[in-house]
Amino acid sequence: MTIQLQEGTHGMERAQDWREILREFAMHQRAANMSEKTIANREECLLMLAARSGSSPLRVTKGEILQMMTRPHFRTGAPLAGGTKQSERSYFQGFFAWMQDEGYRPDNPAATVPKVKLPRRKARPFRPAQVEAILDSGAYSRTRDLIMIAALSGLRLGEIVKIKGENIDWEAGTLYSLRKGGVEHTVALHPALLALADRYPKSGWWFPSPYKNNKFPNGQGHLLMASASDAISKAIRRAGISDPRITGHSLRHFYATQLLEKGASIRIIQEMLGHASLATTQLYLEVTDQQMTDTVGMLSTIAVRTHSNRAKRTLPDGVTLNAP
Repeated sequence: MTIQLQEGTHGMERAQDWREILREFAMHQRAANMSEKTIANREECLLMLAARSGSSPLRVTKGEILQMMTRPHFRTGAPLAGGTKQSERSYFQGFFAWMQDEGYRPDNPAATVPKVKLPRRKARPFRPAQVEAILDSGAYSRTRDLIMIAALSGLRLGEIVKIKGENIDWEAGTLYSLRKGGVEHTVALHPALLALADRYPKSGWWFPSPYKNNKFPNGQGHLLMASASDAISKAIRRAGISDPRITGHSLRHFYATQLLEKGASIRIIQEMLGHASLATTQLYLEVTDQQMTDTVGMLSTIAVRTHSNRAKRTLPDGVTLNAP
């Protein structure tokens, strides 16, 4: 999405304020080792606030932030998803807290923006038959390989498109990956992926792209995550899967849920997914009705009692009562 700031004398001043402040904020984030993607996402959100409010970053109000967060979705017209609101709230609070710390503002207009109430998230994995269906949907070989790698490694699409031949340790049967936030991670490769890897170059990108873009202005880069996601989404729809909650990222949920069903411990699954928190891993794991039924059967058997075993009581008139 392209954000246009206001023109005109006062508009140019406001635009200059935002550009200078955001340039410094980006430098602050890079010093904190934030990823370029995170920095870009925050900047896009803040520029949208600038365009909608028409205010300088020094004068943005809480009301303008709330108006931004309660806007309709630009494409569907529906209310924004709770996750979007939560992310934007985090961006605004972080940015204006930084401005306050740096002395640009005496206050933080986002400090008391209400916490976003979110529904309890559930895992959204593919069923095994659905994975087979998207592989047989007529997808090209590159798309099929992206699907296979995602389903059998648990890697995110953004990590898969960056795979190089040098990342494979053939002796150990592992793949080295640089994850979100620059975290190093090694994943064990399924035998089917080792066979797939044998078809790819031993050096250089596995999924090269000849196109120039902002990330690779001279070309010679890798396939963009958005392109990989679009290709997989088309294969999903061709397979007749219409649930909007099922996306390419659901292959990561499939990977985690399959490991759980096969008896892997949640702690091991956490490491294989590369999560820092076990709570995050739990969001990827679907527990089926059958699993719950089987688990209930593990409980010790306790006989149902049909009476209380209390002693009989005799009333003054000689009537005897049996305790229930």
